[in-house]
Amino acid sequence: MLSKLQPRVLGLAIGAGALVAGLVIALLGLVLGTDFVGLVAAGLVIAAMGLVVAIVGAIGFALHGSARSARQKMR
Repeated sequence: MLSKLQPRVLGLAIGAGALVAGLVIALLGLVLGTDFVGLVAAGLVIAAMGLVVAIVGAIGFALHGSARSARQKMR
């Protein structure tokens, strides 16, 4: 089944979701205490990867415009 969503839309959405999820994981590790330093580190890594993906999706929007094609705009 073909998706009507373009890759830049998915990249931006998945990147933003991973960014927020990573920050939540890191915050959870901070709240739980010093025994969970790995959880904080993993959360920050996930957030950093999400930020990179979100930036790539945003660049896609900047270069190619909105997700709707010209044919869809005329309907």
